[in-house]
Amino acid sequence: MELRQLKTFVMIVRLRSFTKASDVLNYAQSTVTSQIQSLEEELGTLLFERIGRQVQLTKDGESLLLYAEQIVKLADAAKDVLTTSSHPQGTLRIGTPESFCLNRLPELIKDYRWRYPEVEIKLSFGICCDFLKSVRNNNVDLAFFYDEILEDSDLVVHVLYDEPVLILASPQHPLVQKKRITFQDLNGQSLILTESGCRYRARFEKAMSNAKVQPCTTLEISSVEVQKRFTMDNQGLAVLSKTAVDNELAQGLLTALPWAGPSFDVKVQLVYHKDKWLSPALKAFIDLACCTLGNKPRLLRSGF
Repeated sequence: MELRQLKTFVMIVRLRSFTKASDVLNYAQSTVTSQIQSLEEELGTLLFERIGRQVQLTKDGESLLLYAEQIVKLADAAKDVLTTSSHPQGTLRIGTPESFCLNRLPELIKDYRWRYPEVEIKLSFGICCDFLKSVRNNNVDLAFFYDEILEDSDLVVHVLYDEPVLILASPQHPLVQKKRITFQDLNGQSLILTESGCRYRARFEKAMSNAKVQPCTTLEISSVEVQKRFTMDNQGLAVLSKTAVDNELAQGLLTALPWAGPSFDVKVQLVYHKDKWLSPALKAFIDLACCTLGNKPRLLRSGF
């Protein structure tokens, strides 16, 4: 049973004529007749009684009409919805590190919402390893990452810009007086770090272990704002992205130590699954984010 057969069937009933239906539908009359014959064969019953030029529904035809009219109406409604859906609307689910949301994302979201007010945006916070799972499980439409360039074959990666990672202290911390800080200066210091799973924390701890440096204590805090608060209170040294602390650095509330060790800088990346359907809302957001923040995408596939 095909939609076009049902549309033809309904039109014949409305016009009470095969000939008039063929004119309205722009079909040859033989096509209309063939469609109804095929429908009758499939259903195993006659739908019309044809007596001379008169066309009248059979009992089975009357039963089918109740459903055929609803099906045609729903098909037309679906077509209307999909035709208008070229304009961004619906819901957009975005995963983002808290620090990125606090500093870089607000202006982007503000611009996007001004352009596309019919799109509902849902933000979720977390760390890179969580968002990799979310992207692959389709729990978010896209995610922002602080990391080395991702080279997973099932992801589309937009590298937006380089993000410095700083070692931070309160202006009252003794290390602020030094002109050059290395791993040896961190021996016995108290550290305030993001939660486990953060990529630049993992790189920092690996390098610290290779240098055989042992901190006095490590305080793990998932909230960037709380990390900054504890660091400003001189409770330890923090390792955070520069974007997360731009305001505090400008106000003199935190100090970036003159780090002379290996770099922990990361790439800020926008990532989505290679098989993700780019709805108008999603495509518009990606285009705006790349135009505002960064560069063209890198589609990474196995064997390329």
